Amino acid sequence: MSKLAQPSAAFVSSNGVRLHYLDWGGAGPALVFLAGSGNTPHFFDSVAKRVNDRFRVLGLTRRAHGDSEQPETGYDIPTLAKDIVGFLEALGIERASFAGHSYAGAEMIELTIAHPDRVEKLIFLDALYEYEKSDIELYGANPQNVHGAPPETFDSVEAYSEDFTTRYAQYRRLRSPRWDALMAHALERTADGRFRERLGSKAAEQLGLAEFYYRADWRQISCPVLAIYAFQDAAWPLPDDASPELREAVRAYTERFDREHKGRCIARARRDIRNIQVVEMRGASHYCFLDREDDVVEMMRTFL
Repeated sequence: MSKLAQPSAAFVSSNGVRLHYLDWGGAGPALVFLAGSGNTPHFFDSVAKRVNDRFRVLGLTRRAHGDSEQPETGYDIPTLAKDIVGFLEALGIERASFAGHSYAGAEMIELTIAHPDRVEKLIFLDALYEYEKSDIELYGANPQNVHGAPPETFDSVEAYSEDFTTRYAQYRRLRSPRWDALMAHALERTADGRFRERLGSKAAEQLGLAEFYYRADWRQISCPVLAIYAFQDAAWPLPDDASPELREAVRAYTERFDREHKGRCIARARRDIRNIQVVEMRGASHYCFLDREDDVVEMMRTFL
């Protein structure tokens, strides 16, 4: 990653917690990036530099992530949304647009419903979802699931990334030196020189439960919305030597997942959010802003 892609970094006190944030510079209205669970805003380093000609571009690091403080509590969605409001207040920003990935979707929904005066526009990067009990079985039916807990520590960043892309095969083809560098921001060194995730297990569990049980009336979202839904090709997670049986199982599972989970959420978004643009991006991973960066940047710039 070039030095030109590196933003400045600082801290604010927000909602009683010390939060880390990135500033990619730029002039104009504020645009704030929010990363997915376990990630930091560094995942947006490249995209942010391509929109800061029109916006002041910032990235907030969620509590318990990266260099932000990790308190014992405060991982419910309303509190996380208040963290964002406190961040805006600390920087003297009255109103901003937000682009969020994955977990950030729930935060943005809560933010715009509870604090509509703070939100100009919302961009959901494969992030506009809500979960039902049936999704537990659906996620568990993935034929490539790796069972058992991951190691607590790793020899290197590369070892961590290898374990991650093995456990979550859908990210296998994103693996690269750039990917490893981005994942490194989620890690810290232990006293014996090994690496472990900064996000502790207790905080991670609270975050996961908060997202799963979060419910909101999407009809209350009044600002303009761009919702990009990524549909990954079934061949993405497969190793080159995958058997015909595994290929068929993954194909069938992908079709089921897209129909039962993504399809349900897209139908709801179209029905309930009156000022929305829905994009069904085919052949893109969950990290669509990485593997389809040009397309995502063009959509964002047009929408904003």
